[in-house]
Amino acid sequence: MTCEAFPSDCQATLTIDLDRIITNYRTCRSLAGGTDCAAMVKADAYGMGIEQVAPALYNKAGCRNFFVANLAEAIKLRRHVPDAIIYVLNGVFPGHVPYFIQHRIRPVLNDLDQIQLWAAVTAADRPACAIHFDSGINRLGLSPQETGAFIGDTTLQACLNIALIMSHLACSDAPEHPLNLTQLQNFTAITRHFPGIPASLANSGGILLGPDYHFDLARPGLMMFGGNPSPRPLPDGIQAAYHISGKVLQLRDLRIGETVGYGATWTAERPSRIAIINVGYADGYLQVFNNCGQTAYKGHMLPIVGRVSMDMIAVDITDLEVTEISPGDDVELLGEHITLEMASEVSTLSQYEILTGVKERYQRVYK
Repeated sequence: MTCEAFPSDCQATLTIDLDRIITNYRTCRSLAGGTDCAAMVKADAYGMGIEQVAPALYNKAGCRNFFVANLAEAIKLRRHVPDAIIYVLNGVFPGHVPYFIQHRIRPVLNDLDQIQLWAAVTAADRPACAIHFDSGINRLGLSPQETGAFIGDTTLQACLNIALIMSHLACSDAPEHPLNLTQLQNFTAITRHFPGIPASLANSGGILLGPDYHFDLARPGLMMFGGNPSPRPLPDGIQAAYHISGKVLQLRDLRIGETVGYGATWTAERPSRIAIINVGYADGYLQVFNNCGQTAYKGHMLPIVGRVSMDMIAVDITDLEVTEISPGDDVELLGEHITLEMASEVSTLSQYEILTGVKERYQRVYK
């Protein structure tokens, strides 16, 4: 007998709720006071699958603007949203121009070299572009010196079809940080030199900073998938759009003094019962969760004990009734009970790292 497929229950499962992503996107627009919102779908739509997420946002939520990190992501995205506006945050480089033209992709131009390269392209062939100004994060974007030079070079500006000017906030996850206001003032001053051109500053956290930060286009990412970009409570209407579960492989009984896993880092201080789950650091569940992670099963919180290994974790189920859990049962690792905020707090990983760290080995289920 030839088996071309494999049984669905042999992997851990990542369930993505597309309806919730759509609802979260609409909530972001509402939180932004009706300002148009692009969708940040870099890193495979934050690990949720760009080939499923982007068409859902385009067809069901009316999203028309998408941002990705690099050209490879943009070309993949174009196959799934053929009529959308796609921006590449890393910009354009020598040798890449024909691909931008062929796939109708817009570069986010981050320095004067990229601007000169794009301005040299025949205008009839060239898609529109965005200009990225560094307002204080000191990452990508025109430096203050380059900004002054570009503002003063109206001839160079006239060579470009500028569809958007943008900047990026460094501290939007810390609402009281003074750099937020500094960046807002810097970017507002820049926008005065480009009347009539849409402007964009706010990411997910920036949306929550208030209307002064919204401008013409907001760029939600984390919040669209149910993460919280702020230390304040998650806004109403934003829900987790993912559920990660692993399967129980085996149950084991331990005597007092016996240890679990590599390095023997956890020792049973009472007669204990543990469950072995089929998820490990090869699935993106990293060793920062050693002896501190949490899982959930039917409302019960079950702690990780011992080290996370490549393919397995152990959880303490001593307080469950023996008949409550069996091999083959699903245990939640991330979702309604184990939120991104909780996982981030115990692990010191950011919510972004946890969500985008989801690996391909999961069985993906879309609903």
